[in-house]
Amino acid sequence: MDILTRYTLQYKRIGDNTQYCGQQRHFQELTEQEYADSDNDVLAAHVFRCLLRTLIRQPCEVIMKKIAYTITLFILCISLASCASCSGGKPEQQIVSRPSFESAKVSYLGPEGTYTQEACEKYFDGQGSYFPYKTVADAVDALVNGESNYAVIPQENTVGGAVIDYIDTVIAQTEVSVTGEVELPIDQNLLVLPGTALTDIKTVYSHKQGIAQGKAWLADNLPEVQVIEVSSTAEGARMVSEGNDSSCAAIASAGCAKVYGLDILAAGIQMNDKNKTRFYVLSLDEPNTAQSDRLAFIASGAASGLTSLMSEIKAKGITLVTIHDRPLKTELGEYSYVIECSGGNFEDCKKLTEKSGFGFRWLGSFDVR
Repeated sequence: MDILTRYTLQYKRIGDNTQYCGQQRHFQELTEQEYADSDNDVLAAHVFRCLLRTLIRQPCEVIMKKIAYTITLFILCISLASCASCSGGKPEQQIVSRPSFESAKVSYLGPEGTYTQEACEKYFDGQGSYFPYKTVADAVDALVNGESNYAVIPQENTVGGAVIDYIDTVIAQTEVSVTGEVELPIDQNLLVLPGTALTDIKTVYSHKQGIAQGKAWLADNLPEVQVIEVSSTAEGARMVSEGNDSSCAAIASAGCAKVYGLDILAAGIQMNDKNKTRFYVLSLDEPNTAQSDRLAFIASGAASGLTSLMSEIKAKGITLVTIHDRPLKTELGEYSYVIECSGGNFEDCKKLTEKSGFGFRWLGSFDVR
């Protein structure tokens, strides 16, 4: 018999007995002990004890009138205690929803079908309007000039390493901040016009990252081919499609094959099956300083201070994610270091960077998708 049933029956026995006082006191002691031994919340036990005490020395008819009211309150206490027990006694964490990007204008490296466009769709959940630009510099200029609200740019690849031209753009455009990051798996493919054979191919177009990622495959399968660098992988696919020349091919995404009506002659030609590209989402918003997945800042100064800076980062329990250096264009041995970390905060990074003798520019803290 559960505890609530025993309480209800005991109430009935008390109500039917004119010599109720002794039994009621005994019942109070009994139920308090039983309740103390149970797993329910202490608050509910206290409330129930108070309710029992209100019945002591009351006439029988008054007790009977209060039984239903008391049991109802007791059931409520049990329910509240159960809720607290289920949540571990802690308040529920508030779920913070992502903002809507329905009206967002996003500039990116085009043309249509680039990996950067895929990164846009992933970060913005397919919301907003996407505008392709011929170069990353043009896409970022569109942001600075107010033509877009965000710009999405490649930053680093597993095989090709840092995309230095785009890192230079982030350093040069002091108005921009990093609002978010996307890590996108990259599968490179050899795209051709329908009916093209491998032996037909004499020229291959792609972005320099696509060329680097497919270099080993090309060396093994098309060692004599002419490789031509273009502004994006999608641009190479577009050129093959519009050129209508079966001697030409492009290294690009499977998405480009659909966009430009091409066939995939060889899939997954990248050197590494874990190949990924990291993209930054830029905006003109004030750089965020709240705790997030990642943070990024620029430390500018002499290479001789880098050892001290890395020691300070480690001492603060901050984990280095990536670091890229670009010449400060002042003296030999002086650089702008674009540093991305997890852990830490704005104040820590500012203090430890300046302590190590570097100039400091905060890019923002942000989540990764």
